[in-house]
Amino acid sequence: MAVIFKNLIEETLSKASKFIKNNRILVRFTSFALVSVAALVICIISCGITVGFNVKYEGKNIAVISSTSVFKEAKDTVLNNLADKNDNNIIAKPKFSLTVTSKDNLCCEENLVNAIINNTDEIFFSSSLSVNGQVVAYAEREELKNLVSTALCKYYVEGAENNATFVDEVVINDGYSLEENKKDSNQLKELVSGLKVKTVSTVTTESDVKFSTKTIYTSSKQRGYEEIQTKGEAGLKTETAVIETVNGEETAKTVIARKILKEPVQQVVVKGTAVAYSSATARAQAKSAGFIHPMNKGDIKAVSAYWGDGRNHKAMDFSGNVGVPIFAAKAGKVVSAGWDGNYGYAVVIDHGNGFKTRYAHASSLCVKTGETVTQGQQIAKLGNTGRSTGPHLHFEVIKNGTRVNPAPYIGY
Repeated sequence: MAVIFKNLIEETLSKASKFIKNNRILVRFTSFALVSVAALVICIISCGITVGFNVKYEGKNIAVISSTSVFKEAKDTVLNNLADKNDNNIIAKPKFSLTVTSKDNLCCEENLVNAIINNTDEIFFSSSLSVNGQVVAYAEREELKNLVSTALCKYYVEGAENNATFVDEVVINDGYSLEENKKDSNQLKELVSGLKVKTVSTVTTESDVKFSTKTIYTSSKQRGYEEIQTKGEAGLKTETAVIETVNGEETAKTVIARKILKEPVQQVVVKGTAVAYSSATARAQAKSAGFIHPMNKGDIKAVSAYWGDGRNHKAMDFSGNVGVPIFAAKAGKVVSAGWDGNYGYAVVIDHGNGFKTRYAHASSLCVKTGETVTQGQQIAKLGNTGRSTGPHLHFEVIKNGTRVNPAPYIGY
């Protein structure tokens, strides 16, 4: 452009020189005019004024460019970057007109690309959705991104720390595409909702801790008696776990922390073990068998267990100190004396008429198998052998091979 203006100035000065020679009278006036023109030309050049081409596209003036090649380059960029089609017929033929403009007003290729897309009905700015490397949809950028974001959040656990990804490789690329390949809203929703979502949630939950129950048996109360001595209370705990789901279905769970916020209170229940007898006649009949108590009254600390208590106990237990004497409840023959498994050291006496008695958990024995003993004779010493929870005498009455309640036979 500098050459054009230089030639213009030279031509103007040449014509002015000839005019001065032929019209000397007007020299003073023309000199002033020439100076003004030269100043104007110099001012135009210094201000960056240039010649450009106005681009008229689809009936609209969309840009001013420095040369028509700029439009060709922008057109090629549009066509080369269309993700789904490359068709020269999509871009309309522009009209160019020469114009004078400032260099600052010239449109760059990038802006011209956007102007072409904005004014071509067949093209729209879009995002492409690819699944495992294959493009499955073109859609408006915001609509597609909102749908994908909603799909990823669909299976979030409220109040938890969540992270979601698609099971397949899902990629969104921004660009532009043809309107004819654009998915409508319903198609797009159906497509996105069909993608599998893996959600990893760090969840902390609270739950009760169940209380345990302890049962205390007492011979001071009859069977059927039951009372809650200490009421149980559930505790409280938290559990933090990392839970993985696919479309809301749990696929894995890893507990990473547990914490007891409140300890449970154990419930204590007291139950009676004493047996009520049916009648005084039954007690009298049992007493007529002629048994005496196998321990001295002063040596007995307590009846620690009655017949048939909550454990289906087939005897009576008398607690006392280790070593106090145990006596034969009735005369008879010792049929067993020695170690007897869970009974520990035990003695069994046959009294005849179908009756036998057993004395178990002794610390030591005073008789041997085969001996004949008299009523009240010491046969053993109280102990804590075998399966025993404390020093006591386990006393059984056996009638015709069946263990019966000893209580009425010894005055209880």
